[in-house]
Amino acid sequence: MPKFETNQIDLNNNGRVILYQRPDVKNPKWQCRISVAGSTGYKIFSTKETDQSKAERIALAKYEELYFKVQRGGFLRGRPFNVVVKEWTDTYGKNPNDYDKQLIRRVELLAIPFLKTKSIDEITKGDLFEMMESLKDGTPLQSSTIRHYRTSVNKVFDYAKTKGYIETKPNVPAPSLVQNPRPDFTNADWKLLTKYMRSWVVANTSGERGKNGLDNKRHRERFYLQHYILIMGNTGIRIGEMRNVRWVDLSSGVGEDGQERIMISVDGKTGRRTVVSNFGVEVYIKRLWGFRSLEVGTKPDMSEVIFCHPNGNCIGSYKKGFENLLVECDLRKDNKGKNRTLYSLRHTYATMRINKVPVFQLAVNMGTSVEMIEDYYSHAQTTDPACISALTKGNQTETGRALPF
Repeated sequence: MPKFETNQIDLNNNGRVILYQRPDVKNPKWQCRISVAGSTGYKIFSTKETDQSKAERIALAKYEELYFKVQRGGFLRGRPFNVVVKEWTDTYGKNPNDYDKQLIRRVELLAIPFLKTKSIDEITKGDLFEMMESLKDGTPLQSSTIRHYRTSVNKVFDYAKTKGYIETKPNVPAPSLVQNPRPDFTNADWKLLTKYMRSWVVANTSGERGKNGLDNKRHRERFYLQHYILIMGNTGIRIGEMRNVRWVDLSSGVGEDGQERIMISVDGKTGRRTVVSNFGVEVYIKRLWGFRSLEVGTKPDMSEVIFCHPNGNCIGSYKKGFENLLVECDLRKDNKGKNRTLYSLRHTYATMRINKVPVFQLAVNMGTSVEMIEDYYSHAQTTDPACISALTKGNQTETGRALPF
């Protein structure tokens, strides 16, 4: 008998459930050591009881719980948190997208240093509270940033539950979100921007001219930026999501009125979803398809990203070009003096649709992370004809067949 175990009791007479007390503690509480056939190691814990009969009931109940957990493929001792994180990151493969990289980075910065090798099934609410509170140390973070950390940690627990490492997903606390909406475009400013771009995209600029008198390189840059703005403002798609959209990700959906709309499959913050575009987006898609077809001398490769450089590589960012355009047409700031950014296009889509679309359908279409909406309305499907009609009600008139290919 080990020297740190006294009054040892084998409850099932097979060595699977052992109660014992520690000799170095006055009025010692009963400790328990459990092993389960089919799993290695032991589960050791305190029953927190000095009464033997109560301790026995707790120990036997815990054994039953662990036995069935192992039978379902779970682990007796629990996986160390850092090991689970490694498994989780491996699921993204060698080339995770930008959003997944951000998730992984936040977990590496916050959760791994705090939780380290603690068994994932033994992480308490107190552990998670202290971890989230640690974000308030040092340079203050915005509430939205802290919530992004919370989302990242939740992804790990989602994975752990799927793998059977935990029975229930713990609640990771988060601060109340302080609303700080990014500036959007008013209807008048949006009309001004779109009108300005019509002449701006074909304006002669310095440099070698093509047959049509345009600086071909500058014209291409402006043409793609113009259509990027038009599509983003009429879909509400996130910047990182649009970056990886390919021709093959486009389809068409038919509403209750029998008219087609462009559907765009994106992969981002809330996983893969299909976005219903406003009327008119089919026109912008056809223009891009036609431009690219002339550029490569044949139909574009369907696996190619829509917004690409002449060599087919993805265009990384439109940030600088967008800012310069807004300065040119005096729309860089909103009426409160806030600088507009590329995200303003998504915000503009939301504000223009909010009074015409049921909020839960709009949230699903945009892949919003508002918890209440996700919890109660995420079952809505954007491919449903009624939803397609609702999401584009009040837009432009029908323009014919949606897809150019």
